[in-house]
Amino acid sequence: QGGQYLNLTLQDLVLHRNLKMLRKQNSIPITVGSNGPFTLETDYLRTYDLFYTVNNFPYFLFPISQEQYDQQFKDPSIANYPYCYATDLTATQIPGTAGQLFIYPQSTTPLAMTHRYMVQMPDISVPELSSSVPWFPDQDYLITATAMRLMKATDDSRLEGFKADAEDMLSTHLLMEGDEQQVVKEIRLDPQ
Repeated sequence: QGGQYLNLTLQDLVLHRNLKMLRKQNSIPITVGSNGPFTLETDYLRTYDLFYTVNNFPYFLFPISQEQYDQQFKDPSIANYPYCYATDLTATQIPGTAGQLFIYPQSTTPLAMTHRYMVQMPDISVPELSSSVPWFPDQDYLITATAMRLMKATDDSRLEGFKADAEDMLSTHLLMEGDEQQVVKEIRLDPQ
């Protein structure tokens, strides 16, 4: 059970934090007159940012839902510089398959998009017997957070103390890594 809780602790870090160590970058070539689909990487979890440059000026695309993308008029006469994107992850239900990325509107010129994305990390298989070292470098945090999950399952009275210790350890690690969760975010109106 401790091994399963270790996997849960690692998955919590993947799903709820934008750790720099889990960020990858890829280039997506965009041809003239295409909205996609462009194949996403098999380890794709979520997009961090998507942009391209024209004359050294960066243009960042904003995300829209698949339903909003489907409602857009996709005639070649609407071609311009792309300004939004949507992802379709329905294919990822089958192991080893990748999702798809769509852009809107079609591009009037060939572009090389830079796609920064967060990756999905695999679970430790048979964690109770495995001797592999987890990918997260702060082993003390992993031990404390796993023990906290065990205490929650057994209704241990030390739970709150371990929970506070785990949160302090993780905050320290995130600040040292330069995690954006402590950075002030700019609030803007919806670009639509």
